[in-house]
Amino acid sequence: LYTIKKMKLSRILTTSLFLVFLTNFALAQNIQYCSSKNFESFNSQADSIKLFMEKAISSNSEEKDKWERAFFCAFPNSFSTMDSIFGYHGKPAPLYYSDIPKDESIFGSMNSYISYFSKLSSIPSIEYYNKYINLCVNGYWQADNIRVAFGIGTRLLKDTKPLCEILSKRSDVEVKSIFRFIFDGPHPKNNTNKVFYEQLYNAINQENKKLSKLLMEAYTKLINEKHNH
Repeated sequence: LYTIKKMKLSRILTTSLFLVFLTNFALAQNIQYCSSKNFESFNSQADSIKLFMEKAISSNSEEKDKWERAFFCAFPNSFSTMDSIFGYHGKPAPLYYSDIPKDESIFGSMNSYISYFSKLSSIPSIEYYNKYINLCVNGYWQADNIRVAFGIGTRLLKDTKPLCEILSKRSDVEVKSIFRFIFDGPHPKNNTNKVFYEQLYNAINQENKKLSKLLMEAYTKLINEKHNH
């Protein structure tokens, strides 16, 4: 009887250790998706972003995913870095202007590098949406490329479920700052924002009631404020 109990305990421990191994392996895979890369300057980071996007656009289907991954990994991971590479503070940041001609079918009306990032589809959703969220946390409107939360609102409307799942793991403060950034502007109380808000609210409300409540709170607070942009 003692031997049987010992065997059962051994199986439980083995199973537990295996589950821990799988969890750690999965986390390691996520961490290692982008190998650690420290750029010497914002200019060198901008050069990498530009090069990798050009490679991705011109590559065949077999090479395209590789270059899109390189582009994604070189892309900023915070609002402040995004602003330093695409914004304007006394002078244009390295990628304030898009050297690549705009093709409406690919880039829409945004800066072509930002638009290309917003349309990526080859990056695993966990890595992609976590970085996308990081870019928008505490973001605020500026009269240049730093606006409309870099298109995350449109992506949220089109790909609601997976993005809501990742947003739900963030703090309420972070989520509300992202929702605010989507609608921020010199005069946020306008019909375009109202229509988009209603569409976005309905889509999010079907997936996550808490997130839709945070959206309502962020939007209502924004349009009731005085704006001196």
